[in-house]
This record gives sequence, C-alpha cells and structure tokens, in this order.
Amino acid sequence: MSEVIDSTHDKNDDTVTVDSVTGGSSAENRSLTSKKITWKTKIRGIIWDSLDKSPEERKFVFKVDCWVMSYICVAYFVKYLDSMNVSNAYVSGMKEDLHFGGQQYNYLSTWYYIGYIIGQIPSQVAINYIRPSIWLPANELLYGAFVMAMAGAKDVKTLYALRFFIGLFESTAYVGIMTILSNFYLPDELGKRTCIFQTSSSAAQMFSGYLQTGLHKGMNGVGGLASYRWLFIFDGVITIPVAIVGFFAIPDEPLSSKAFWFNEKDREIAISRLKRGDRNTKPNMKFKDFLNMCVDWPVYLFSLAFICHVVAIRLYGYMNLWLKSTGTFSVSQINNLPTAGYGLQIVATLCWAWLSDAVGNRWTIITLACVPAIIGSIILWVWPNNQSALFAGWYLMFAETGAGALFITWMSETLGTAVEQRYLMIGIAEATSFIFTAAIPIYLYPADKAPRYPYAYPITFMFFTLEALTTLVIALIQRLETKGILRNKHLFVTETQEMLNEEVQARQDTKVAA
Repeated sequence: MSEVIDSTHDKNDDTVTVDSVTGGSSAENRSLTSKKITWKTKIRGIIWDSLDKSPEERKFVFKVDCWVMSYICVAYFVKYLDSMNVSNAYVSGMKEDLHFGGQQYNYLSTWYYIGYIIGQIPSQVAINYIRPSIWLPANELLYGAFVMAMAGAKDVKTLYALRFFIGLFESTAYVGIMTILSNFYLPDELGKRTCIFQTSSSAAQMFSGYLQTGLHKGMNGVGGLASYRWLFIFDGVITIPVAIVGFFAIPDEPLSSKAFWFNEKDREIAISRLKRGDRNTKPNMKFKDFLNMCVDWPVYLFSLAFICHVVAIRLYGYMNLWLKSTGTFSVSQINNLPTAGYGLQIVATLCWAWLSDAVGNRWTIITLACVPAIIGSIILWVWPNNQSALFAGWYLMFAETGAGALFITWMSETLGTAVEQRYLMIGIAEATSFIFTAAIPIYLYPADKAPRYPYAYPITFMFFTLEALTTLVIALIQRLETKGILRNKHLFVTETQEMLNEEVQARQDTKVAA
C-alpha cells in the first residue's frame, strides 16, 4: 500500500503537518497541498474519524452511517444467527432427536462451506452487473427461507441439503457488504466501521445462545416442536423484514445510486471523496490487469494470512461441545457460557479497530491480536488438569477474531484504486479460506476424540503463528514498495483517477444539457 500521508511534528506551534494528495482533473495536475492540523483535531479524528472533517462532510458521513452501517450491522447479525444456530441446536436436543453420529455434526459445516465457496466469486462478479440493493436482499430472503425449512427436517441428510443452500445464498453477504463499505468510506474510515460491522456477528452468536436458552425453557414442546426447531423458525422469520429494508437502504455505489435517501448533494460529496482517496467504484479491469493480479503477491499472501485466520478461529466454536462432554453443565449453561467469549470478542474487536487507526497501520494490531489466541491454543494443547485454566484457554481464543475485519480493510486499502481487483481479491481470500475450513474440521475435530482433539490444538497454534508471520512479511513488502525498492504493480492510480474524472464530467455535461 502506497503511503500518501507524511506527518511531521512542528515544535513551534505544536501542530501536525500533513501532506495529502488531492484529486485534479488528471494525474498530471494533481498537486500536493500542505495543511496544518492541531494535535487536538488529530486526537478527535482517532476517537471518531469524522470529527476532524468539515461540517458538510461530517453530515454526509453521519447520513451514510445511519443508513448503511445500521443496515449492514443488523443484516450481518441476522446472517450469523441463520448460519451458526446449528451449534446451539445441536447441544439443545437436535443431536439426540435426529440421531447424529460419527462425523455428521462436522458435515453440517462442510456442506454449508461447500455452498459458500461455490457462491463466493460468482457473487462478486454478479455484483458488478446487478445492483447490490437487489442482489444482496434477494439472497437474504432466500437463505432466510431455507433456515425456516430446517425446522421441518426429519433426518440429517435433509439438513445437509438445506445447509448447502444456506451457505450458497449467504456467500453474497460478507464480501458484498465489504464492497459497499469500500465504495462509501475512505481508508481512514474503514477500520473502525469494518470492525463495528464485525462485532455484529459476535453479538449474534451471544444472542443465539440466550435465545436458545429462552426457547428451551419456554417453547420446548409447544405445537409439538422441540425448542431447537423453534430457533430455526424464529431466525428465519426475522430475516424477512431485514431483507426488505435492504432493497431501500443499500445505496449501491455513488455514481449510480438510486437510493431514495441519497440526493445529488450527497453524490457530489461522495464523488469528491472518491477522487481525494484515489478510489473507483466503476468497472475498469482489463484482462492484463487480471493476469497481473494473479501473479502479484497480494492475492497469495493476503489469502494465506486469511486462511490461517479463518481456520484457526473455528476452534472456539467447539467450546460448547467441550462443556457438553464434561457432563457437569445444564443445557442453559452450555448455551450461555460461550457467550462470555463473544462478549470478550466484541470488546477486543473494537479495541483492535481504534488502536489500528491510532497507530496508522493494520499489521501491528493484527500481529498483536494473534498473541492472546496463541497463548490460548498453547493452554488447550497442554490441557492442564484445571477447569479454570481450560476456561481461560477457550476464552483467549475469541480475542483474535477482529483481526479478520482488519485484514479485509487492509486488502481494500491495498487495491483501493481498482474496483474489480478489490472485489476479486476479497472474494478469492474468502473463498480459499473457506475451502480449507470446509475440509479441515473433519480431520481436526473427530467426534470420537472430543473434547481432547489430538491434532486440533497444536495445528491451531501453528495457524495463528503463521498468520502473524505472514502479516509481518506483507508489512515488509509494502514498506519496500513505499521506498521504491520493490515495484508496486497493484495500484492503478492514473487510469482510475482519469476514469473517475471522465464519469464526473459526463454527469456534469448531462446536467448542463438538461
């Protein structure tokens, strides 16, 4: 990622001098402007990034926050309820009711991830041609319907088929949401918002535990249905109104948005911000650009780091199986105790976001986030004869999850000027990580070895460590590119800026003609 901001401390007036790149009519007439920002303003910007902007821009960012952030957080909350409810259902009667055995619980995840993998990259291609405001809510309605259908499943094989389609339709959500965020927020705004969005998944997993506990106490047997079946019905039903709101709330991208709340003044501000940030939201990829992306380091190193992250964090999803295996905890406790880990996850994720923006880079905080998870995996690997120590090991595993949001933000920043490269990079990283996630749990978490899986804990330690090391390698390469020692081949600033200027000029000509 090329660095365009150079901050130096001015001892005379206690201000920060910031050299920033501003967009002109072409790459040639772009100029460096120097403005002085007080330390007070800089600190306000760290606390919340819109506080150091003009009143007009603050109003715009607040408006986008109200519509976009509120919607995507609720939508992702519901998405995670729909995808992760099988874990709570399994320990709340589904295992016995449907006669699960062997590796069948792991196969539920495998079939989900197969659908997720198949849908990932085609969805990122489709979103270039179908408005996100249509594509994302339509898929949300579909996976909500399949979640409700799980309530009627009579055997495990039916669940396999339903989970496949849930994964297929849910594959549009994460990368689609990240695409929308990168269309409307500048790099210095993405870190916090991506992590806030990430915490909605943690909140969903907390809520799912409490919801299953409440349903088990109050709805078990009502209408002849077990409580876990009511969980599927409830999760599916609340998906429908959220999806309907999405048809109106999602603004697509600034140049062509038809959202009722997005007016021409908003469009002008959004476009000026895109120019200032050297970002583009319109397709401009040539075949040679695709080939360059395939042979350049980001697609491999970011995917490797993200694979390590995604595979490693799957371990804490088996905490409730450990609790069930002890035979000492009630159904309510089995569902509720892991929620403390998700609470820790929310706090840690927000801390990583603010720290990342404060230090001005992603790699430092991603590496730091790996530390508690590495310690937790070591504790579980050793497996001490102490229940409190085991709880500590499990809970420490939750702290690293927020690093995933920082990885996606980092990818978006690295390829911010080329829209298809950005879309495909995120899609490839997600798809490859879930290919591993679909297969590895079958071997790492064999049901007959629960809860002391002989390979899971050391391999999880290995993945967290490799994630940290790969992060450091990426940071080193980017530093070498910044210094000109290595050639930066993945930014297309000139073409992007000129294309964006052409779009703006065409829009202005249309308005004049009208």
